[in-house]
Amino acid sequence: MKRFSLKYLAAAFVVVLFTEMVFGFAPHTAIQRPAETDVAVADSGSTDNDRRAQRLSRRERRRMKQAAEAQEPPVVSDTLVLQADSLLPPDSLRVPSDSLQRDTTRRKREGGGSFLEDIMNGKNTDSLVYDIRNKMVYIYNEGDVSYQNMNLKADYMRVNMDTKEIYAYGKPDTVEGQPTVTRPEFTEGSASPYKMDTITYNFQSGKAKIKGVATQEGDGWLIGGSVKKMPDNNINIQGGKYTTCDHTDHPHFYLAMTKAKVIPGKKVVTGPAYLVMEDVPIYFLGIPEGFFPISSGPKSGFLMPTYGEDGQRGFFFRDFGYYFTLSQHMDLALTGGIYTLGSWEAAAASRYIKRYKYSGNLNVQFSNIRTGEKGEPDFLKQNTFRLQWTHSQDPKANPGSTFAASVNFATSGYSRYAATTLNDILQTQTNSTISYSKNWAGTPFSLSMNMAVSQNSQNSTISMTLPNIVFNVSRIYPFKRREVQGKPRWYEKISMQYTGKLTNTVSTTESEIFTKETLKNMRNGIEHAIPVSASFNLFNYINVSPSFNYTEKWYFKKQEREWSPVTNQVRYLDPEYGFYRLYNYTTAVSASTTVYGMYQFKKKTSKIQAIRHTLTPSFGFSYAPDFSQQKYGYYKTVQTDSTGRFQVYSPFADNAYGVPSSGRSMSMNFSLSQTLEMKVLSKRDTSGIKKIKLIDNLSVSASYNFLADSMKLSTIPIQFRTTVFGTNFGIQLNATLDPYRVTPEGRRIDKLFFPGRIVSTGWSFGYTFKSRQDNSTPAINDINSVPPEYANPFYDPYGILDPVLRRQYMAQSYYDFSLPWNLGFNYTVSYSINYVNNGTTGYRKNITQNIGFNGSVNLTPKMGITFQGGYDIKENKLTTSSVSISRDLHCWQMSFSWIPFGAHRSWSFNIGVKAASLADLKYDKSQSMYDNMY
Repeated sequence: MKRFSLKYLAAAFVVVLFTEMVFGFAPHTAIQRPAETDVAVADSGSTDNDRRAQRLSRRERRRMKQAAEAQEPPVVSDTLVLQADSLLPPDSLRVPSDSLQRDTTRRKREGGGSFLEDIMNGKNTDSLVYDIRNKMVYIYNEGDVSYQNMNLKADYMRVNMDTKEIYAYGKPDTVEGQPTVTRPEFTEGSASPYKMDTITYNFQSGKAKIKGVATQEGDGWLIGGSVKKMPDNNINIQGGKYTTCDHTDHPHFYLAMTKAKVIPGKKVVTGPAYLVMEDVPIYFLGIPEGFFPISSGPKSGFLMPTYGEDGQRGFFFRDFGYYFTLSQHMDLALTGGIYTLGSWEAAAASRYIKRYKYSGNLNVQFSNIRTGEKGEPDFLKQNTFRLQWTHSQDPKANPGSTFAASVNFATSGYSRYAATTLNDILQTQTNSTISYSKNWAGTPFSLSMNMAVSQNSQNSTISMTLPNIVFNVSRIYPFKRREVQGKPRWYEKISMQYTGKLTNTVSTTESEIFTKETLKNMRNGIEHAIPVSASFNLFNYINVSPSFNYTEKWYFKKQEREWSPVTNQVRYLDPEYGFYRLYNYTTAVSASTTVYGMYQFKKKTSKIQAIRHTLTPSFGFSYAPDFSQQKYGYYKTVQTDSTGRFQVYSPFADNAYGVPSSGRSMSMNFSLSQTLEMKVLSKRDTSGIKKIKLIDNLSVSASYNFLADSMKLSTIPIQFRTTVFGTNFGIQLNATLDPYRVTPEGRRIDKLFFPGRIVSTGWSFGYTFKSRQDNSTPAINDINSVPPEYANPFYDPYGILDPVLRRQYMAQSYYDFSLPWNLGFNYTVSYSINYVNNGTTGYRKNITQNIGFNGSVNLTPKMGITFQGGYDIKENKLTTSSVSISRDLHCWQMSFSWIPFGAHRSWSFNIGVKAASLADLKYDKSQSMYDNMY
């Protein structure tokens, strides 16, 4: 019986061993089932799922065998947890003809035939099939497989556990009624994702063979017909395309490359290539080889030039230069240009930034302008110069102190001969400031310093303030108790301040700015001001505020005058330098209150519910002594003609802060301001009532000097401001009335008349109509956008912005087609009079009126027009105007700008690629404004 048992046991062992060798089964442990359709492949024996696969019916096994022989996966709707068979003996695998397998599969499996070094995770939404005999895994519908730093998504995948390869492709689908084919997406490490038709990837070597791939590099797309990916992520392409058009299936244009090599994040090197536009090859624009940098961030290199023709300076070759990456915080671009008739130009531009510290840019431009022939009347030779510097400090960098700069300095000929934009051409006044401020926390002390330069390009005058220093002590209460008990005493309300100023100013011209005469004409000085004031409440309704102001000026030169009997003229003596102290003081008291008037309508259903009128009257009395008395020494007299007439003058008048006033003054000041509001029923308001301001402000003021010899009443200024029914449409009016009569000879006399004469007035209003309230993204057709030189949200000097966003922003920076239309206008009028001897009224009227307008309109969803201009009513003619037309061509953009009339009449046409990497792929044609200047 024992022999019989041993015989059967030996037979069973032989059967199991034979089954293991033939079918690849190995006895193993328990079954592992995930909760969802996931797959994990690791190095271990087979599971009970293998035995379950053995128990399939004979029909199913025959169908699976036929599918494997036809290289099509069998379909078994099941979810398996797969593990490779580690008990099989090592074997010499077949060497396929493809180099991807030749390099990686000749070596025998190490460690007893392990499949992969790490776990491969995956999931899908349909089914997963494990072909045990052929060691294949099939994944259907939205498969997602990850291995180490590799991820592959596709609707069909086939994993070969022998060759350690995965093959994937898409499936037919319908999107919005249009037939399409899904495409696998492959990602490895930090490289850009690839979308392709098919891919074969080797897990062990990291190589891949791809058909029909499209991947984004920088702001462009690489499209390859046949691609090999190397283990270091370098890509070899045969029959590829490079384009910035995101229609990768059928791009509008591309650079057809016979072969290329891509080093991700660095560069693309191509062999012979040519341009293709709308499927039309342009062979004469081909290149024997090419190099495209695709790295993020700035890199040093040459800047491509532009060329063309200028009617006065000839053919040009300009904007050629070199870009230097000095560090991760700073760069520099040097450019230049030449013209065939002798003109040339050079420029340097630098940007710097340190996060949470500061940022800025510096631009320097120099032009040597030469037009016409030497000796001819139209010959011109002139040097122009421009310096621009902006600097801003992060408030968190140094709390308590700030430094800022906004410098825009240019010679007078720049806007006339070297400017290229309409704003620069029309700009006649430029201003530059450099400022520093410091305040000490916990103290009343603060300090500010600034330098300022103002230029007028029409008359070449320059006004400079170098420097202006202000030290300030804010309001303090010197008599206030540290520990207050009970009501404050009257003397505790006395406050004082201190302000110290130092300045040095001069006005000169460009030709005399560096001469001794400029130093001689400088006006400087130091001023100290100490105001003392208090505030008391009288009868609970009237606020009384007495004040005393002391001012002292320190000067360092004076210039006296004398009568010359030889020339019969007043002669200015040489300045006398030294230390001179001048002081003055004034005292004043003012009282003010507020009076409210309300009228409520009785009917609750009335549209107008109530009207409120607010009056704020104010009265003041001030006194100042006569500082022209001889004891002060601030004023002197000098003979002015041979008849013996004398004139009073001050030898300190040419200093910075002037001199104390002459003549004793005791005057009363009064003012009245008022507002008018209305309450109306409103269904939109939650309270049911809405407030509307009818008059925002209406004020009138004047003063009366009791000690003046004549014309004791001052001129009367009037101000009016309102907003039309709660909208943004505002009207502002300022006027000044003269209460005294004037003779036909233009001389004012001491006779009052009512209501007075308007000697000056000016008012303006404007409004903007727009189809969209959001103006967060600046664009050239949005008239409410902040100018790019003051705020540029797309400023990205070091390439940290996402390339896709940068491409979108670049398109919108040309023209925002999402803004259907907007229109703005403004109207200004000014009126003034000059007293002249005309024999009738005694004065001459001056009236100017101007209307300005700007806006944009989208003619089609991809085509828009912008315009700006104005109309001078007095001259009855249009001011300088411009019209621009923009056309969005998806990956290209076309624009046409035209200044139809005036001295700056010109036009320009441009069509080019939006993306920065191919910014030089463009066509420009223009007629310069210089062609119309002579």
